[in-house]
Amino acid sequence: MEKLTGCWLLMAALNFALARDIPTYFRDGGVLTMDVGSTSSERLYNILWKINGDLLAEWIKDQVTGEDLVPLTYYRSFRGRTTLDVTTGRLVINNMAKADMGVYSVEVNNKVQNEKYNAVLIKVVPQPAVWIRPLTCSPASDNCTLICDGNIKDAGPVTYSWKMGDGEWKESVKDLDITKSGTSDVKTFTCRIQNPVSVRDSEPKHNPLLKEAAESSAVGWIVAGVIVTVVGAGVAAALWGLKKGPFKTQG
Repeated sequence: MEKLTGCWLLMAALNFALARDIPTYFRDGGVLTMDVGSTSSERLYNILWKINGDLLAEWIKDQVTGEDLVPLTYYRSFRGRTTLDVTTGRLVINNMAKADMGVYSVEVNNKVQNEKYNAVLIKVVPQPAVWIRPLTCSPASDNCTLICDGNIKDAGPVTYSWKMGDGEWKESVKDLDITKSGTSDVKTFTCRIQNPVSVRDSEPKHNPLLKEAAESSAVGWIVAGVIVTVVGAGVAAALWGLKKGPFKTQG
């Protein structure tokens, strides 16, 4: 009896260890796709999908005759926006909303699968902006910090990536420390915020430690000043000419 009890406890512990609660994210109006666990090569004849223990979709086929005992059926608000693939067990739900949050589970061929999907609604990420700290950072500085800033409230798990110039994206952290010696050949920095349902990139930011960028900015202001001066002089001359009026012919 003790051996039998120990066996049951061992099996229960094993099932608990194999159970997986998979975080799954969706956006408002988005699509949620869920697959069944490993079913090897066996043919499917019974599929039941549930949300929080309530039946969502089901399909049951007679193993002998091959006829549908329960035709493919969807329940409640899932009708008209859900697709169950009876050959793979994959479930696809369109037009997801907050009311669809919950724990999704599936039973295949009368076996409850270990995988459970914890579906959570999250927002899309905003376009980030790159800020420079400290504000006094300039080509005279030895190092600075670039901040990839954006409101990520309710955006779920996010990752940050940075791109130097036209290089490859590299996953990193929100605050990127840069040095003059390490970025002497980098003209711009671009950051990216990404979550499971969206990705947005910032506008490129000039390297604040690069003298060339500062000189270009200064030249730009000088050119702009010259243009304004020339245009202003032209307008003044035109107004002076109108004030004098046309030349009179001397006779």
